[in-house]
Amino acid sequence: MSSMYNKNNFSTSSTSHYPAIEKNNINEIIKPNIDNLIRRIHSERRRERKNIISLGIASLSVVLIFFILD
Repeated sequence: MSSMYNKNNFSTSSTSHYPAIEKNNINEIIKPNIDNLIRRIHSERRRERKNIISLGIASLSVVLIFFILD
């Protein structure tokens, strides 16, 4: 009743955990550029600011029209 030593099939070196490594680095894991992210955040805030200003002008003009017509 002797048991033989089996090879460890659960080692981390035998299998890769990243899909990019499994596909021979076709799809590399790319870190985003911080300058690009800051630029995108700035442009989104600028768009939101323009939308808020245009909504404010539209609502103010509607209110002024109702006051003028009364």
